[in-house]
Amino acid sequence: MYQHGRDFQLLIDIKSDGPSTYAAVDEALQKYRGISTVFMNGRVLEGAVTSVISGNRPLDVLKAQKVRYAGYDGRLGDLQSGMPASLMPLVSDNWTNVFTWNGVGPMPEAEKTKLHDIVETAHHAGYRVRFWETPDTPGAAREALWGELSAAGVDYINTDDLHGLEDFLRN
Repeated sequence: MYQHGRDFQLLIDIKSDGPSTYAAVDEALQKYRGISTVFMNGRVLEGAVTSVISGNRPLDVLKAQKVRYAGYDGRLGDLQSGMPASLMPLVSDNWTNVFTWNGVGPMPEAEKTKLHDIVETAHHAGYRVRFWETPDTPGAAREALWGELSAAGVDYINTDDLHGLEDFLRN
């Protein structure tokens, strides 16, 4: 961590039972409360690391906690829920469930408008945005898609190719 550095988000993707796994994750996160963002009674006390629970996310368990060391990863269906960003700092969804464009040729205007509307709605509510299942094979299609995500203001670009993304962001 660097003083005056950029935000660091730790996305914890629960693949097993949500409530029991989250209990173990919560116990582990408490050990790092000195560097962690704390969500307390609707307030957010920013730390060097903001943890967000994805995958099998036990919303009721997170909602019931007066003090949390992790936020909830919502879905696009949660955009109009009124959930505060202090509970749901991130909204993520499967790109292929929302869009048909895969980076080949120009992005259809209707889909571009939809993407910008999603980001604007999310940002207005204080949420950050991420899509998974985006094309990740190196090449022009992936770079075109990353370009549209970036232009729309999507906060996190999902990839397994960190060097490729680094090259893209530097250019």
